[in-house]
Amino acid sequence: MKKILFFLFALVISSFVNAQTYTPKVSKDSVGILTNRIDVLKASIKLLELKIAESKEETEVEKLRLKLLEANGNSKTSAERVSNHSAKTISGSSVDLKAMEKLSKKSKADAESALKALERFNKQISSVEDIRSQIQSEERKLGYKSPKIVYTYK
Repeated sequence: MKKILFFLFALVISSFVNAQTYTPKVSKDSVGILTNRIDVLKASIKLLELKIAESKEETEVEKLRLKLLEANGNSKTSAERVSNHSAKTISGSSVDLKAMEKLSKKSKADAESALKALERFNKQISSVEDIRSQIQSEERKLGYKSPKIVYTYK
């Protein structure tokens, strides 16, 4: 009888001791793998953010391309007007200096606006190319990290 009571007493005590000990369900290797996976996810998020920025910049390039085409068209039409007006003066028509000066100023202003539009367009393209190079470097970095997921539960 004493043995049975002693056995029950030892069983109750051991259950209290086991209740207070912590046994991890994830091994140390799994923690390392999970942190590696978090790093890979962070790099993927950064890559996706760069791709979003690239798409925004590309829409801006498209807008600037349209403005450049419009500015080139305006410049071309004003240059044609000046050419037609000068051809009329050469053919013997009366020379209107004010109209000629007005047309030449307009043509010059249109040419300058076309050059400015081209500069903005080229600057925006270089910005997109810079973002693309960043994307390529991030993709290379991400390629070196392999997202191994191994969970070992006890």
